Amino acid sequence: MRLIALRLVGFIVFSTVNSQRNKACTKNVNLWKSIQYQLKLAETTDGCCGYKTKELRGQNKVGFLARFSKNQRNVHSGATLVFDNVVTNTGSGYDASTGQFVAPYEGLYYFSWTILTGTSSYFISDIFHNGNKIASNFSDGTGISTGHISASQSVMLQLAAKDRVYIKTHRTGQFRYGETWSTFSGFRI
Repeated sequence: MRLIALRLVGFIVFSTVNSQRNKACTKNVNLWKSIQYQLKLAETTDGCCGYKTKELRGQNKVGFLARFSKNQRNVHSGATLVFDNVVTNTGSGYDASTGQFVAPYEGLYYFSWTILTGTSSYFISDIFHNGNKIASNFSDGTGISTGHISASQSVMLQLAAKDRVYIKTHRTGQFRYGETWSTFSGFRI
């Protein structure tokens, strides 16, 4: 990138000297303006095309991963699931005290959650966007005699800034595993 910039500067100096010799030549002046614009564009986008400068420097990036810190039995129906162990929270959109993700920026977001349950247990959950149920997840271990079973679900949502996304339980009396087994994640595309 620097080599290109040095070559352009050399060309600009040559063009400037040349334009002083031929004051009537407006082509070089227009070329000079175009080169200045291209250099400024290359500086502000770090040489990349089609990206906003702020996004290249880490701004407007949003992503989180949270999980349960412990197992939970007899969960009440309609309770918001609080994934209290936050692993990543770029953009500070996820609140581990409420279990809600609040979009810091408008955009297209991807969310996913996984629930692990054991034998003779089940766990049904739903993802909500501003109070509207979007999708459901059913981890059903009632039909297995040994082991565990997990279920995952994912959605893509167009969010406005300050929109809320969260997961609620669907029934009472459920069981789910915590630690690294049950997670909630999302990011801005």
